Amino acid sequence: MECHLISGGYDYLLRFIARSIAHYQRVMEALIEEEIGIEKCFSYIVIKTPINKEQLPLRTLMEG
Repeated sequence: MECHLISGGYDYLLRFIARSIAHYQRVMEALIEEEIGIEKCFSYIVIKTPINKEQLPLRTLMEG
């Protein structure tokens, strides 16, 4: 799970993996029921991940 404070039209980006749509719905309902200030949420489902790098190219960035 990841949570990012972001700029733009949204406040936070929460990224997590769900086992199914039903599991996703249970997680979202639980978050909303916590009454932590979530007024609205938008969901995007990842269809495919063409590039997935677990490590940052730090050496390349430092040399650049």
